[in-house]
Amino acid sequence: MVSAPPAPPPFRVSQRFRYRELLGLVAVQSFGNQMTGSFWIVYLVSPPRSLDFRVATLLWVIAFLTAALGVLLMARGRPIRARTSMTVGLATMAAGHFAFAFLPASWIVVIGGLAFGIYLPLFWLPMNSLLVRETSPANRAGRLAAVTATFMTVAVVAPVLGGYLADAVGFPFLFSLGGLILAANLVRARRLVRLEESFSYVIDLRRMGSRTALAFAGQGGVDGLLSVATPLGAFLLTKDSFALGLLFALFSLAAGIAAVVLGRVSDRVKVRSPFLLLGPALSLPACILASLSLTSLDLGTFAFAVGWLSMTSVVAPSFIYTILVDRMEDSIPAVTATRELILNTSRTVALFAGLIVLAFGGGVSALYLLVGGVILLEVLAK
Repeated sequence: MVSAPPAPPPFRVSQRFRYRELLGLVAVQSFGNQMTGSFWIVYLVSPPRSLDFRVATLLWVIAFLTAALGVLLMARGRPIRARTSMTVGLATMAAGHFAFAFLPASWIVVIGGLAFGIYLPLFWLPMNSLLVRETSPANRAGRLAAVTATFMTVAVVAPVLGGYLADAVGFPFLFSLGGLILAANLVRARRLVRLEESFSYVIDLRRMGSRTALAFAGQGGVDGLLSVATPLGAFLLTKDSFALGLLFALFSLAAGIAAVVLGRVSDRVKVRSPFLLLGPALSLPACILASLSLTSLDLGTFAFAVGWLSMTSVVAPSFIYTILVDRMEDSIPAVTATRELILNTSRTVALFAGLIVLAFGGGVSALYLLVGGVILLEVLAK
């Protein structure tokens, strides 16, 4: 198996990229995507579009399958310029937002899914590689958890604003604004990332190890299922866009707090493995409660359960990533490519399983039970 050229030691002080500047780029990106993306599925199943839940779910199936194929195309051991890759990815995602604003619903499922799937590896492979290079063994869990926390905490504000704009001026304006935000972030990314910066990505499952690969598969499965279960579950309980935005904000706030606090604790105690058990163990009862709340159509219980799940389900993933980076810190591009391939493949497989459940009348409540089973794979990381 071809291995990637050794990356500069991740604990080296970077002269090109500052951690906070990269984190700011993630924050703006998260804001634009979460402000609009939180409502993609809701938009597709709402009148007058009124797509069947199973058809709307195909949006994410197409997206994650495209992303997995994109990782394979990029991970051939050839240098890829980070600025060029991120530029194309951001431009494609901006176009995807505009597709939501102006295309018919059936076209959105295909075009929007393809746009998001193309964007994922083109933007996040270089971005994750750059971020990891700004960590050291002493601060790695905290800094990587802070990336998750930034993503989730910005998403506290974004869905609320998105819900308000959807009610006040309509979804087309909201989606167009998301496209403009990503276009502005594209300009910022080109100024921050130097032209000569490049990475050579490869897939290295051997060094990752089978147990860690299964743990990432569990994380991806949870991501994929929740990408449809949460918006569809919330939609079943309330049709008000602003109320939905408040619910999504609550879930993001819970996740952001958990990621930062536990990341800092892990760096201080220098132990990762207890957190791999803590997250899934606390998530399982939350999944059961969320499922029961949808059966009884209890909005308050659903909000509590999914807020709880949002807080606990982010615990293990940050530490799985940290464990892998600690093991493969001499080949960061291989870490990011292998991780993204497994995540997007498992997201796709999990969504196919979810579609089967929905096709046989299982309902959205059954998706949360699937989450409860899949998340247990995360404890296998080693």
